[in-house]
Amino acid sequence: MKENDIIRTDSENEEQPLPTRLDQRRQAAQQRSIKRFSWTAFVLLVLFVISITVIKGYGMLKNEMGKEMAIRQLEQALKEKDWDVLKTSIRSNVPVNEKTLAPLLLYLDKQPKGYDVLQRDLEKQKEVKHVYIKGLTSVPPIFTMTVYETQFFLLDQYVFEPTLYSFVVRAEDDATVLVNEKKVEGEATKDPFVKKYGPYLPGMYEVTVITKQTKKTKTIVLFGGERVREVKF
Repeated sequence: MKENDIIRTDSENEEQPLPTRLDQRRQAAQQRSIKRFSWTAFVLLVLFVISITVIKGYGMLKNEMGKEMAIRQLEQALKEKDWDVLKTSIRSNVPVNEKTLAPLLLYLDKQPKGYDVLQRDLEKQKEVKHVYIKGLTSVPPIFTMTVYETQFFLLDQYVFEPTLYSFVVRAEDDATVLVNEKKVEGEATKDPFVKKYGPYLPGMYEVTVITKQTKKTKTIVLFGGERVREVKF
């Protein structure tokens, strides 16, 4: 019985064919295919990581270049009084035209250091993502730089939103208030003798209060600082 089992096992071993050269080549080809696939996947992964890094770096560089160009363009337009550029670069709820921008240009003409203040204000926005939160921050930037149009390959187009300032004046109920020699009507407040005037774009303004007895004029500068000022006569 054991001999038969042994004989049967030996015959089975004799019946199993030895690996041929063709089989060996196939196995080698399969191993090479697996290695090639693994290497290709590794290379694609590396290329993907490099591509993401390059795209991210390009985006950061593109944003920085776009901001730098926009700031220089705004400053140059203000100095040269380039109305076409100013009207497209400055966006506001208040109409932007030669008349409304005149107080800003007047102030910069009289105080050239205002350009340095403006540049520092804008440069700060390149480093800090959220500079001003409306309703929570009382001192907003003079101009807030925002993206007007995002482009994939070209530089983003930036525009500048000016802070709108207001001021309050305490005067008699029948007093007449002029801003830059133009009569204005104030907004009533809780105090019957105090009215609020505005909004105004950044700049230098002359405020005149005329009563039956007196006529007083004061120059105010709305260029940085709190959005609402008190003008005392």
